[in-house]
Amino acid sequence: MKNRHLEHPEDAILNEGRAGLYNVLDSLEQQKSKVTVKYDGAPAIVWGINPDNGKFFVGTKSVFNKVRVKINYTHYDIEVNHGDKPAVASILHICLEKLPRVEGVYQGDFIGYGGGKEYTPNTITYKFDDVVEEDIIVAAHTTYEGEVLKDMCALYGCEPIASEEVKFLDTSAEFKSRNYRIGLYIAAARVAAQWVKFPTEEKGRQLKTYINSYIRMGLPLDAAKLAKETKFDKSLFQLYNFIIEIKNMIMEGIDSKETIDCFLDDKKSDHEGFVLSNKYGTYKLVNRHQFSYANFNLKKKWDK
Repeated sequence: MKNRHLEHPEDAILNEGRAGLYNVLDSLEQQKSKVTVKYDGAPAIVWGINPDNGKFFVGTKSVFNKVRVKINYTHYDIEVNHGDKPAVASILHICLEKLPRVEGVYQGDFIGYGGGKEYTPNTITYKFDDVVEEDIIVAAHTTYEGEVLKDMCALYGCEPIASEEVKFLDTSAEFKSRNYRIGLYIAAARVAAQWVKFPTEEKGRQLKTYINSYIRMGLPLDAAKLAKETKFDKSLFQLYNFIIEIKNMIMEGIDSKETIDCFLDDKKSDHEGFVLSNKYGTYKLVNRHQFSYANFNLKKKWDK
């Protein structure tokens, strides 16, 4: 599995119905999960030694495209593959020069160029105590294993990478505590699911789009209102909100190991969220009313 798109745990009941619910509850119940900080960088950078030919490359998530694979071994490749987006091409050019030639394949978020103390790569502003002396800043969060690039599997978490030219942010996190109510809420969700009508795959996609429109407008996910407007059973939306409550309680017990100040609209904030990974799957834990709303309404400047 590639680290291309992660789902919110609450969306599991829209994507996969009842089976999705039980799987996500099993995942949230696990207390030995791997957890990493979800940095709000842009774009995502994939780099390393291609096991297919032993050559160093850089790229975006498009290195894993099924049709037109965009792998860049040279500056010429970058212009051919990404010349239509000068900001992205510029980032890849300096990444090709500065990222260390270490064994393996990695993925991370580009935070910015060195020389400053404050960076806003996407929605969140990151403020450092001192001026960044390295040439670029990258939050590496994923490693890949496998003998063929297109078939590699993502492993969430990344060991420290030494470099004098790149400031690698520590994306590791840990559970500091766990609210006892989490277990009670999960048990209650399992019981309540017996009386919930779950959508078909097609209907789930429609409901997901509708819920995202609410978040985009900054509206609360009122179960009764959603049921009335979508003509779907209110119990599903009640369960959806219940899973969000469980997710939020879990997030309250997680600490980032990297000390960096985060701001959203000039106000002190938490990190965008975390990535939770275990044998039941990988999910992104995000405060959607705060960060997803801001991200939906952000005019992205880097993707030009």
